[in-house]
Amino acid sequence: MVDQAEMALAQEPSAPAPESAGDGKRTRFLSQEERKRATELLMAGHNVSSIAKVLDRSIPTVSRVKKEVLKGKSWNEKRTKKRKSKFDNPDTIARVTEAWNNADGELTYDKIAQILGCSTSTAWAFVKSQGWRRPNSKKAKKSQTVASTT
Repeated sequence: MVDQAEMALAQEPSAPAPESAGDGKRTRFLSQEERKRATELLMAGHNVSSIAKVLDRSIPTVSRVKKEVLKGKSWNEKRTKKRKSKFDNPDTIARVTEAWNNADGELTYDKIAQILGCSTSTAWAFVKSQGWRRPNSKKAKKSQTVASTT
């Protein structure tokens, strides 16, 4: 079966040779050309393991293409969905904004993280993306005390 897949690949004039794994230029995702070739070989009736050997890729990588083909997706379609973010939800933004305005300078990143249900680093990124500044931040207090003592 591997020999048949290699023969089918060799008969295709525009098919470049498989890239070596050590060149450092290859990503863990198949290139568009590799996805096309894998789809063509799947349609020709070759199995996943023989295609993986021909493309010099892992079996799970080729299996992912097979799964997409069986779902009816084209090899040319985008392979990922846009990731949903809590930052895009207007209800979440309104809830944190209300807490921000009612906190009177007592809102910490830990409390924001509890409201968002996430880590403090994600809460920090959320505040930064909103462009908010804490009115009574410790940095402001330090600079004021340093300025007043000199």
